[in-house]
Amino acid sequence: MYGGRLTPIPMDGSLTGRRLVLPETLVPEIARLLRSYGDGEAHEGVVYLGGVETSEQSVALLAIAPVATTTPGSFRTGLGANTAVVSTLATQRLILVAQIHSHPSDWVDHSDGDDRGALVRFEGYWSIVIPGFAGQGLLPLTRCGIHLYGQGRFARLTDAAVAARVRLIPVAVDLRR
Repeated sequence: MYGGRLTPIPMDGSLTGRRLVLPETLVPEIARLLRSYGDGEAHEGVVYLGGVETSEQSVALLAIAPVATTTPGSFRTGLGANTAVVSTLATQRLILVAQIHSHPSDWVDHSDGDDRGALVRFEGYWSIVIPGFAGQGLLPLTRCGIHLYGQGRFARLTDAAVAARVRLIPVAVDLRR
């Protein structure tokens, strides 16, 4: 057994390929939303990212915390919650680019349940697993499991691939200094 899997997680070590762009101000909000599940108890949390895409990259712009049933080891969203996510995306004229959820321990691979339970699975869809119920936040990104769906499966990016393909961008740059 490999964590919560029957087989090893496929790895993606490519330094080129689809990129994910995250505004740096979105990162603490994602962690805050993940930690908000469980009514004061440590539970897994889930956040969806809405954004825009080009043929080469996904750009996250909005974090959405859906209504979910959560436990210390799982989360589940229902039809109504998923419909509300899609409606929110449509209202904002965005598309779903990623799913983020937290795990209780430092293990950040996809479990078999994570593979089966992903809201959607399409080429270029990102799934990010945050360790320790997001108690330490998301940074550095290499401590998270960053997975990309392609060729019919999720594959986890290696640390080198994360460094090359996942970018935090500032919300402002002052070139006068």
